[in-house]
Parts: sequence; structure tokens; C-alpha cells
Amino acid sequence: MRPRYGRAVGLHLAALALAAFLVGPFAWMLLTALKSRDEVFTTPPTWWPHAPSGENFAAAASTDFLASFGNSALVCAGTTVLCMALALLACYPLSRSRSRGRGGVLGAILVSQLLPHAVLLVPIYRTARELGMLNTRWGLMVAMLAFTLPVGIWLLHGYLGAVPHAVEEAARIDGLSQFAAFWRVTVPLALPGVLAVTVYVFFSAWQDFVFAMVFLTDPALGTAPLALLGLMGRHSVDWGLLMAASTMMMVPVVALFALVQRSFVGGLTGGAVKG
Repeated sequence: MRPRYGRAVGLHLAALALAAFLVGPFAWMLLTALKSRDEVFTTPPTWWPHAPSGENFAAAASTDFLASFGNSALVCAGTTVLCMALALLACYPLSRSRSRGRGGVLGAILVSQLLPHAVLLVPIYRTARELGMLNTRWGLMVAMLAFTLPVGIWLLHGYLGAVPHAVEEAARIDGLSQFAAFWRVTVPLALPGVLAVTVYVFFSAWQDFVFAMVFLTDPALGTAPLALLGLMGRHSVDWGLLMAASTMMMVPVVALFALVQRSFVGGLTGGAVKG
């Protein structure tokens, strides 16, 4: 009993240490946002603010930072809708076809994720420039598909492949067309996986910085990550203001993840191992 008890205690202590390591930076960010400017630069630094205040949050809300939330919401929503529509259409033949070329297509999709985003940035930028899509939200949405669509296809392929073919065949016997059987039967059965991939794509688009910085030059179109960069001065940084804005940027992500965490974790792991 003692070895097992000691092992359990060790595992719990390791879990607590890991949790502190992961949560610590976020806690420090929130507490810094509640400190005054003078207290932020106090030496030695204080963990808990002496007089918690919401002045930094009010200052962040009074800038153009909130307007960038709307831009990010539009870009993320558009990217998510485009990615999921194309991924579902691409995954259906990949999950139902038994042709020899299916493995090659999936392999090419997986290999494409090994390329750094910087490698794809230049050709995508030149293509967008030729098509007149620079400095537009639409152009940024299409550009983001370069790294969200392959992941979406790879994950959805596993989940759609786990749905038995017999279910679709029964729906077609009842009079549904092939596409109607897919949309009205297969997709609802794979809904946890579809939801997980949807949330993953939204998270990826929400935190994107490089593509937004390159494709958007108009400050009025800037997304939330670009607005955070704008809060950093050339010679000094108001860390309280920056941490407050960073905390505000995290709120939609944390709220969305709290709502769909079970489907997100279960669907993500299920789609990665099935099929």
C-alpha cells in the first residue's frame, strides 16, 4: 500500500506543478493588469496588487482595441465557415472512396503541415496581390485557409470515416440522394468531431498574427493581435495596459472553450486516431 500511496502522491504533486507552470503566466498577466503603473515596476515585484484597479481595462476599452475585436470576429467567422465547408466536401470522397490515390492525397495534406508558414507567405502574398485581395478581410480569410484547411481535412477525415457506410446506404434506400444522405445523416453523426474542428479552426484564426500583419495595412481593418502590437511603444511599454488588453483578448477564447470543451477534447482525439 505504501508504494502505491507514495506513487499517487508523487503523481498529484507533479500534476500540481504542471498546472502551476501552465496557469502561472495567465495569473501573472491578470494580476499585472490590476496593478497601477508604479506598482508594475516595483522592485522586488509583488505578486498580489496592493490596490487592485480596473483602470487599465478602462484605458484599453477607450482605445481602438475594441474595434479590432469586431474585425477579428468577422475574419475568424469567415475563415471558419470557408474552412469547414471546403473540408467537409473534401473529406467525404476521402473517407468513402477506396481508391489507391486516397493515401497519397492524405499524405500530401499531412506533409503540407510540415512547411513553416513563412515558406507559404511569399507565394500567397504574390497571388493575393495579383488578384487584388491585399488589405481586405476576404483576402485574409482565403490566406488563412493555407494552414487551417489541411488540418481540418485531416481531422474530419478520421471522424467521417468512423461513420458506418450502412447508415448512408439505409438513408439512400429511403429516398435520399447521396449528398443529402451525407449532409443529413453522416454529418450529424460526426457532429462532435465537426464541432471540435470548428473550434480548432476558430482558435487558429483568432490568434493569427503573421498573415494579418502582412495582408492588412489599413489600421481600420486591423485584428486584435495587431492591436496588441500597437499598444507597445517604441521606447517604452505600458505593461498594465498591455496585460489588460491581452486578458480581454483571451475572454472570447476561454468562454468558447468552456462551452464546448468536452466535444473539443473528445472530438479532437477521436478524429486523430480513427479512420
